Amino acid sequence: MPKRDKEDAPANARPQTRRPGGWSIVVALILALALVPLLAIGWRATGDSTGMWPHILANVLPASTLTTVTLLAGVGVMTLVIGTVPAWLVCRYDFPLRRIYDWALVLPLAIPTYIAAYTWGEFADYTGPLQSALRELAGFQTSREYWFPDIRSTGGAIFLISLVLFPYVYLPARLSFRHQGLALLDAARLLGAGPVRLFFRVGLPAARPAIAVGIILALMETLNDIGAVEYLGVRTLTFSIFDTWLNRSSLAGAAQLSLVLLVIVFAFVILEKHF
Repeated sequence: MPKRDKEDAPANARPQTRRPGGWSIVVALILALALVPLLAIGWRATGDSTGMWPHILANVLPASTLTTVTLLAGVGVMTLVIGTVPAWLVCRYDFPLRRIYDWALVLPLAIPTYIAAYTWGEFADYTGPLQSALRELAGFQTSREYWFPDIRSTGGAIFLISLVLFPYVYLPARLSFRHQGLALLDAARLLGAGPVRLFFRVGLPAARPAIAVGIILALMETLNDIGAVEYLGVRTLTFSIFDTWLNRSSLAGAAQLSLVLLVIVFAFVILEKHF
């Protein structure tokens, strides 16, 4: 009976076990190096927080968690809107300067969030050019005579961080919109779908996985930010970690807060894998 060749093997046959090559060892080393900070945080969290943890649990953690969740929700919604709508417009419509907008909308990623916060803070401050021009035009003498949004707030942080991080959503959304088949869009038009319905019922659902991954990346960058939120006075979990460590001199308490932040990061990783 002749021997069967490899080509004649059944499709569901198990592949032969191979020894790890050089690249597998390199990946394992990189993973081990990446796990060192996580293990160090876990080890530090078991240390003595000098009675700081009850105070953190009662006063710091609830407020910081609520502020962080509010910031993440606001950034998620705002990056979704200002990331997907321009991507759809530059991919599906022709208008003046469209090619410039196509690549110019990526440029905000080159601006660090803390630089944007410092710039907007000076620009929108009471002595800045924006409010000075408003007082000059309207004849106001003091800030009590008019209302102006406070940039140093959670809402201001949502606005500034979203303006910097929305390209994380714009780039995958643009790529997804460009690869959507014209036959699908033409069929929707023949069935009576207008421009708005075409976007919400066809284009957006088809690009949902790519958009979701972009939003998750933007939210991870938001969690990672410390410079902008500190300047704007927004007490997120990240800010509370640095405050507990540096101002309260409790490294163990900061490590315990870091574990809470890591839980949120792991949840985002699971969501990203799901989408």
